[in-house]
Amino acid sequence: MPYILIGPKIRLSPLLPPLLFLLFRSGAPLLSACAAVAIHEAAHAAAGVFLRLEAETVTVSPLGADIRYKGVIPYGAEVTLALAGPAASVLSAFAALFFLREYFSVSLVYGLLNLVPVPCLDGGRALYGILHILAPAEKADALCRAVNVVFLMLLYLFSVFLLFYTSFNASLLFLCAYIFINSYVKMA
Repeated sequence: MPYILIGPKIRLSPLLPPLLFLLFRSGAPLLSACAAVAIHEAAHAAAGVFLRLEAETVTVSPLGADIRYKGVIPYGAEVTLALAGPAASVLSAFAALFFLREYFSVSLVYGLLNLVPVPCLDGGRALYGILHILAPAEKADALCRAVNVVFLMLLYLFSVFLLFYTSFNASLLFLCAYIFINSYVKMA
């Protein structure tokens, strides 16, 4: 998919401008989601600055941002980068608990969902880094792959359960299908 280029490092998905327009027109619930994603991704970027990593490219899509850094990132730094977003999501959710209820719910769920240890989410990146710090590469890769498969299956089964429990609201099923496909591509 072609991207909208903003300078040499920043790429925007062409789906982003119309989606942002719809978000701002829709009101508080989707604005809360947009704010939760922005805070989450800003925390990843701030962790990169704190670790003195140089960004090579930043790709922003409707589902978040992907920041690629130059050079090889040590496993400890990778864990810090991965956990910065979910930590910011959970902390900002509790900071807004008493005055922005919608934001609290969205940010908390977004932060906790990102901790699921599958390859395309922050939890998968953190797991990969932690296991490579603690174990030899072959054992870490095998254990990481096993944990990823187990959690992908649990996530899929949970989404099917909710599909029937919510009278066929398929939104979580679609989200899980996206996570499953994206994780499968990263695992291959």
